[in-house]
Amino acid sequence: GEKNDNDAKEDTDQTEAPKKIQIHLSDLGSSTDQIERLMAPNHEWRNLNPYYVLDCPHDVPAELISRRYKALSLLLHPDKCPDARAKDAFEYVRRAMNTLTDEAKAKHTRDLIDQGMKQGKRDCAGSDPTELAKAQERAVMKIFAEIERSRREVERRKRSQEQREREQEDEEMRKLKAEAKFNKSWKQENRVE
Repeated sequence: GEKNDNDAKEDTDQTEAPKKIQIHLSDLGSSTDQIERLMAPNHEWRNLNPYYVLDCPHDVPAELISRRYKALSLLLHPDKCPDARAKDAFEYVRRAMNTLTDEAKAKHTRDLIDQGMKQGKRDCAGSDPTELAKAQERAVMKIFAEIERSRREVERRKRSQEQREREQEDEEMRKLKAEAKFNKSWKQENRVE
């Protein structure tokens, strides 16, 4: 009897999987709704949080994150959605999923969100749950934005350093060429026949 119960459970799980994806799709709205959400003003900053991109809480199990990704992919894939912005929106979803499938990055992301939730709670003076949620959302977004700003600054400095090094190499090469040209002309002018 035990084996049959397990077989029946597996059959039920397999038939319920499409239903579960449909359930995860149903609260997402239309592809236009998701594109509007993901491409809203300041989207490059808002979409730094992969849980925001996937439109799910940061404490959901990995299985639900995977389903959410599949549901959003169905809505936003550029081959399935005619909206010109679908490609960019889908790219945000793909990047979010890549971040959350890497366990170290996922843990780091959850830690940042926990930090933002605590900061938001400290920032919120009242006990209104709506105000608390807004304060926490702002604090989380601010943490991700500060990290991204720092990353961009490091990149800018690195590019600047590389540019200086290229300019120094070019200057040295120019000096060597000038010196070689001078030496060649000097030898030609001072020849004794």
